[in-house]
Amino acid sequence: MAELNHRDKLIKEVIGVIFEAVHLHHLNRDNVAATTLLTKGGLNLDSIDILEIVVAIEHHFKVKVINAEIGKQIFQSIGSITDFIMTAPRIGS
Repeated sequence: MAELNHRDKLIKEVIGVIFEAVHLHHLNRDNVAATTLLTKGGLNLDSIDILEIVVAIEHHFKVKVINAEIGKQIFQSIGSITDFIMTAPRIGS
């Protein structure tokens, strides 16, 4: 149960970082969940937005995406980003 609680908190933090990185203040955060996609059918972000999110996530959570192919898998949805953060080694650790 504590694991789920931690993940839920992390999802909210990831959503906050994304909203700040690409200025999504016009959207209601309450409508964004772990299953929300970053691209079509979700937040409808373009590749430039996603690059900005990658940088923001790496900086905020002190993690590193090691290559573009892995990045494509990670930056599909809020949940996939959260799962990556939960398992990724921290930079400097």
